[in-house]
Amino acid sequence: MDATDRKILQIVQTDSSLSIAAIAAKVGLSQTPCWKRIQKLEAEGIIRRRIALLDAQKLGLGITVFVTIEVGEHAHDKLDQFARTISAIDDVLDLYRMAGVV
Repeated sequence: MDATDRKILQIVQTDSSLSIAAIAAKVGLSQTPCWKRIQKLEAEGIIRRRIALLDAQKLGLGITVFVTIEVGEHAHDKLDQFARTISAIDDVLDLYRMAGVV
C-alpha cells in the first residue's frame, strides 16, 4: 500500500458515494488505475463494505445504550459464539470486550 492507496482510503472513508472519476481526480489518477486500486483494496479486505451513515436524531433514535453482560466462560470458541449471536441482532451496532471492574 502506497500513499495513493492511503489517499483513496481517506476519500472513500469520508464519502463512499463519490464516483470513480471524482476519486481519481482527487488523487491524480485516471479512472481505470483508480478503479483497479479500489478493486484491489476490496479484494484484499481492506475496504470491507460501503455504508451510509444515518442521522440518528432525525430518525428519532437519539439515545445510545451500553449494556453490560457478564459471561461465565471465556473460552475463545464460546466468546466467538456469543459475539456472533449478539451481532445478529439488528439493533446492536457494536460489541466490545472489556476487562476489569465495571
